[in-house]
Amino acid sequence: MANTTITDLTELTSWDASAASANFFVVDNGAETKKLRATTFYPTLNNVGSSGVNVVKEINTANITSRKVSSANNYLGIAINANDEVEFTISEANIDSLIAAKNYLTTVNLATNVTGVLSVANGGTAKSTFTSKSLVATQLTGSSALRELDMTTNGGIVIGGASGPQVSTLTAGTNISITNSDGGIQINSTLPSTVVEENDNVTLGNVTLGALTVGSLSAASAGAVTQITSLATTVTLNAVAGTITLFAAAIVADTNTQFTVVNDKVSSTSVIFLSKEFGSNVAADNGVHISIASVSTGSFAINVTHTGNQNAASIVRKIHFFVFG
Repeated sequence: MANTTITDLTELTSWDASAASANFFVVDNGAETKKLRATTFYPTLNNVGSSGVNVVKEINTANITSRKVSSANNYLGIAINANDEVEFTISEANIDSLIAAKNYLTTVNLATNVTGVLSVANGGTAKSTFTSKSLVATQLTGSSALRELDMTTNGGIVIGGASGPQVSTLTAGTNISITNSDGGIQINSTLPSTVVEENDNVTLGNVTLGALTVGSLSAASAGAVTQITSLATTVTLNAVAGTITLFAAAIVADTNTQFTVVNDKVSSTSVIFLSKEFGSNVAADNGVHISIASVSTGSFAINVTHTGNQNAASIVRKIHFFVFG
């Protein structure tokens, strides 16, 4: 404060003619004598802030009583000691009482409390805009701004890999066709001609097979017929597979007898499998053999040959056949 002459004391205090004799200064300005109350030399200090947060509580003569800015036992205290020195008492401060004054943010409004583009490091994207109809992905290297994957190609999908996610379309393989559309992918397959399914009719040319395992063969049609009159009598059986019961007669040693089987399932290129079922265990029947003599469209011929030197007795004998092709 600047120096003040005695005539300016009224700017600091007030005249008080009723002041007690022990509590005033006598001031004579040449024109008059007045009493100056000693206590009014101390200016009035007003509290700062609303109740509960103001710092200065009150002032009496030479003492300033401060209000603690505190929460629980943590505070910043101010006091004047007996030597008229100002003392500060500082403790850990937890100033919850200042919440009402809104001196810090309890929530963050990204529209008003943040400027610029929020970086990836702070949980943002580091981009202010994104292209429509795209997906957001990380960079292929590093951790800078996110990148966009254009998804406007029909049939485009995100495919991952060691080099990172990319947008691509499916590639059709053998016997596969792919039709891409807006928001759709249609995958069609065509079976190759070498695939055989149930009930398919298959025509084989010259085929060489290695190891082939067949569980069972089922004929589309099967039947049975009994030969009459003699071993040379023609029989008719129109089936893919069948059983022929031979005429019951003795078979002379060292002879061959041939008969015809009429069958509309047979073509000139058909392969006929034969097996015999003879109900005998005598040595003479071991010399009786069967074989295909010829194949033509609509029929095939079977040889019954006895290569032994003893006649085979008259018993029930059967021949089984299977037509391929």
